[in-house]
Amino acid sequence: MNAGDYYEITVEGRLGPEWSVWFNDLEIENGPCGFTKLNGRLADQAALHGILAKVASLGLPLLSVRRIGCVPTD
Repeated sequence: MNAGDYYEITVEGRLGPEWSVWFNDLEIENGPCGFTKLNGRLADQAALHGILAKVASLGLPLLSVRRIGCVPTD
């Protein structure tokens, strides 16, 4: 069973940690220049598109989507 790939999605604007639940428990990391990174494992492409739809519904400019691939777990 594939556990999914790890993604890093960067948006313009700041999101507080409380948004993590809405973004399928992705880690939220605010950068120093007014951007936010959403990091974490997504099950498949459908889950990725769901996250991107949520980003769009908030009107946040999408800066980048980076597939890191399989990140080993401890």
